[in-house]
Amino acid sequence: MKKSHLRLLSLLLAAALLISCVPLRASALSFLEWLFSGGKDISSDSSTKDPELVRFSDMTYTRPDLDEMQSLLDEAVSRAAKKNASAILNAVYAFYDAYDWFYTNSALADIHYSADLSDDYWAEENEFCTASAGQVEQMLTELDVALAASPCRSKLEKLFFGEGFFDSYDTGSDWAPDEQLMNLLNREAELTSQYYTQSSKTNSLFGSIFPPYKAMAQTLVDLIQVRNALAAYLGYNSYEAYANDYLYARDYTPEQVAAYLEEVQEQLTPLYLEAGFGASDYRDYDESDTFEYVRKAAQAMGGTVLDAFELMEAAELYDIAKSSSKYNSSFELYLPSYQVPFIFINPDGSAFDQLTFAHEFGHFCNDYALGGSYVGVDVSEIFSQAMEYLSLCYVPADESLVATKMVDSLCTYVEQACYARFEQEMYRIEEAELSVQALADLYADTAAAYGLADYGYFDSMDFVTITHFYTNPMYVSSYVFSNDAAMQIYQLELENAGAGLECYLSNLTNPEGYFLAFLDSAGLKSPFIDGRVEEAAQIFRQILGIDGTSSGSGAPVFGQIIAQEADTAA
Repeated sequence: MKKSHLRLLSLLLAAALLISCVPLRASALSFLEWLFSGGKDISSDSSTKDPELVRFSDMTYTRPDLDEMQSLLDEAVSRAAKKNASAILNAVYAFYDAYDWFYTNSALADIHYSADLSDDYWAEENEFCTASAGQVEQMLTELDVALAASPCRSKLEKLFFGEGFFDSYDTGSDWAPDEQLMNLLNREAELTSQYYTQSSKTNSLFGSIFPPYKAMAQTLVDLIQVRNALAAYLGYNSYEAYANDYLYARDYTPEQVAAYLEEVQEQLTPLYLEAGFGASDYRDYDESDTFEYVRKAAQAMGGTVLDAFELMEAAELYDIAKSSSKYNSSFELYLPSYQVPFIFINPDGSAFDQLTFAHEFGHFCNDYALGGSYVGVDVSEIFSQAMEYLSLCYVPADESLVATKMVDSLCTYVEQACYARFEQEMYRIEEAELSVQALADLYADTAAAYGLADYGYFDSMDFVTITHFYTNPMYVSSYVFSNDAAMQIYQLELENAGAGLECYLSNLTNPEGYFLAFLDSAGLKSPFIDGRVEEAAQIFRQILGIDGTSSGSGAPVFGQIIAQEADTAA
């Protein structure tokens, strides 16, 4: 498979990630703004004008006009053949502006649909935008190919794109995707859309949600088949290798991931069995409690964090109201044409709402600071999870929330490691053996190894509730690794008040997108170094007052954990 096809594919997948409805998201940067910056951090550029503040309630959705975009493309391609660089760039600017508006409207459709899954209008608009992303990316590729062949190529690179930008486009027509590749991509998009339709058709009983498990499991079986075919077509020996390379551009290997997941299983599962479901703050919280928690944290932290909060509040860039018709998850995304982020959560009325809002606000801060973050998902999740930890230090002490968060953190390590291991293995099932039952058996075995099957309400089909398996494959391991880095920031803060916050603030504009490279630049440890998992285990033992010797049947209740924590502190 030609390299050109791979680059087109990465663009299509980036577009899909931008408009997909996932719990946690890294956002795309304004395309025009990014190109002007040469792909560099522009947040400190004093010449960049702040956009006019537009409240979310005043943002108007318009279905993207693909015919108009095609006309703008045709004009730019026509001008590219002539010797007038200024005229070419004016046409390019017009197309890029339309490109940004496409993804802005896609994001708006996503937000509105997520706010009310029963609304047929927004369901249709969201589906239209999702289905149109591939066509839009093909337009962008066609423009780049035309510019590469322009008699003004050198001048265009000097004035705007940067030296060598068009070198990889010299293959000309090879950039056109072939039919087989597009069929695989379109089939994957169809199945993802099918998943959203299935997940929206739920029944409520005593406040619990029961999705159509078997139908959703079959959709995952079909997705695995398509994705394995896609990876093979592109020359990869596994879907995981393809995903790490082109979905997330990770700077660590599948072998490192596998070894780390095994270490988590061995060292943290015993702690999880003792405390994983033992601590929880059962008090009721409403929307105002959740909002005020993050407000207090932002005011105490100050700087960029407070600036971001004030923008979020003034422009109404959040939806944290509870609704039975909302998408049952949380996310943050970026609206490129308005140059602002947006936060969406569907609260459950518990203490976790405060942590969830803090989590998404961490993404918001990173997007705000960078003018739209283009770092990898592993890096973006550091800012979200670290905001949760730091909020515990900057909001008036609430020991119950600290215990809740630490148990949640332990659950993140173990549960997400379990999901990551299951996901690795499900793509390795032989095609002839792949079935709903095969997935259920694999999940039951994996969950048992990590302790998830030790609780009475476990179901071997529970894997269908993990959104990322459908929308962002091979993503879940990012939660484990980024949580480790976030905990290090928390450790810094506990050891020396202000040190963790300083690390957080100073790296909000860090443009390094690769995970291990980012950790190195920020002075943080790699999760893969010897002894790091044991170090994390020791933190949990100290804060939660547990030793991991329990069989799991005697998980302590919330009050006991608080008492143990107090005894340990004393």
